[in-house]
Amino acid sequence: MRSFKLIIVFCICFITAQTFAQTISSPQAIENDLLRIFKRINYYGTHKKEWKAIDSLKKMNSIFAFKLKYYTAKYPFTIDLKFTSLVKERMVIATSSDGMFRTYSWDTRLGNGGYDFDNILQYKVNGQTLSLLKMDPPGKEAYWFPKIYTFTANNKTMYMAVYNSVMSASKAGQGIRAYAIEKGVLNGRVPMVKTPTAVLSRLYYEYNLQSVADWDTFPSITFDHTTKTIHTPLVDFSGKMTRKFITYKFTGRFFEKVKS
Repeated sequence: MRSFKLIIVFCICFITAQTFAQTISSPQAIENDLLRIFKRINYYGTHKKEWKAIDSLKKMNSIFAFKLKYYTAKYPFTIDLKFTSLVKERMVIATSSDGMFRTYSWDTRLGNGGYDFDNILQYKVNGQTLSLLKMDPPGKEAYWFPKIYTFTANNKTMYMAVYNSVMSASKAGQGIRAYAIEKGVLNGRVPMVKTPTAVLSRLYYEYNLQSVADWDTFPSITFDHTTKTIHTPLVDFSGKMTRKFITYKFTGRFFEKVKS
């Protein structure tokens, strides 16, 4: 049902796209247009229990997703914009160090208990930008990207994107996934980690939020460029976060677990 409504909204937006494209093309005008819609998402999200507010919230999210995808694909300079006003409204933007890959994440405010995020993945090819809209149905694992590590080896650049998810008041998850721009297309299934049984394009774990409630800093996956190692927090069998880490070291082709 959500997909059907999105198609209708996208069609309406497409019909009017040429109109607003004629007048909205400067960085500030683009940011102002997006901010206007994004503030309405936050407003309806705060009042979504009120009559018809949820319908307005869904509509604003659909329009915002379309416009953000449209602008980031049409105007290559957007991949370098800070979008300061949107970040202040709690949009999360992560950019690779070479400026070739960027993610935009926002809470749709449609989640029940946990968070519901949509994402735009933007990447650069031959001076142009392309954008992909990543949406997950409400109730499924939805995540946002807080950081992108850029790693080059064997003449290939890998973008290792850290992502977070909060499924409920007690359950959260974090992962790191490899992307690469290959033949003008963003590949989200890049072989990254080798285990004794498989080669994976991501690492992921879930944990009990209560186990880190009194921690001063939030545990996180990190990548060390100097040692070429990925460090992931260790979660015990009961889902409790520990202060220990699992280390994966780059061995020339893949990252492999270091024996402790």
